[in-house]
Amino acid sequence: MAENFGNIIVFGETGAGKSSVINMIAGRQAADISSGATGCTFQHQAYELPVHDRNFTIYDTAGLNEGDRGTVNRAAAMAALYRLITGLDGGINLLVFCMRGPRIKKATHENWKVFHEIICKKEVPMVLVVTGLENEENMDEWWWTNRGTFEEQGIRPDATACITATRGRVLKDGSRAFDEQYEESRAKVMTTIINNVLRHRHKFNKNHWLYDVFRGLLHFFGLVKTCEAADIQQIVDTCGMSGEEARRFKEDVANK
Repeated sequence: MAENFGNIIVFGETGAGKSSVINMIAGRQAADISSGATGCTFQHQAYELPVHDRNFTIYDTAGLNEGDRGTVNRAAAMAALYRLITGLDGGINLLVFCMRGPRIKKATHENWKVFHEIICKKEVPMVLVVTGLENEENMDEWWWTNRGTFEEQGIRPDATACITATRGRVLKDGSRAFDEQYEESRAKVMTTIINNVLRHRHKFNKNHWLYDVFRGLLHFFGLVKTCEAADIQQIVDTCGMSGEEARRFKEDVANK
């Protein structure tokens, strides 16, 4: 079996192009394209894929948005997130944040803060992949035009790839409208990943991560005062905490 060089988490709101970016890296239809019809709860799918001849496990991960129907159960979302992060074999090497241009939405800032600041404590490199720019005259110029807006919201990625994740419509000669931009984008994404991925995975201390991150998420979601005993118990049950872990977690929440 080929050596695995690490774990990469691809995240972002529904419709940001996460699955399309994974298919781009794979060079085939590896991931299903989401319809965005239902709310997400940090569900994820893993893919073993080569990036410039180095194999990585890439996780296609739902971010913080509610889709077109219904609302997300925050307790279930946090529990699913816990299972993802603590279940990674060997930690995280890179975060890839996908968003669709041209404008920044509320979920853009929320996803950045939750994954980069609260979950990974700014200790894992983060790259921003902006999709949907196939109609831009110069895709790279989009970032330099909008960079100030991102920085005003505290979004400062280690690297940025402005791309198209679609080949576009079929032309009369059988080619696709954005074939050239697509191949350029594929090379850009893979090079950005290789240039920023950690050689040694950032690992999480399960217990410390659990209390610090859940406290941060409860504050972020404004649930510290409204989080009910049933919500806390659901987190405990879904995470499969031991009796001692559950006791400490409940005390920690109650004291905040």
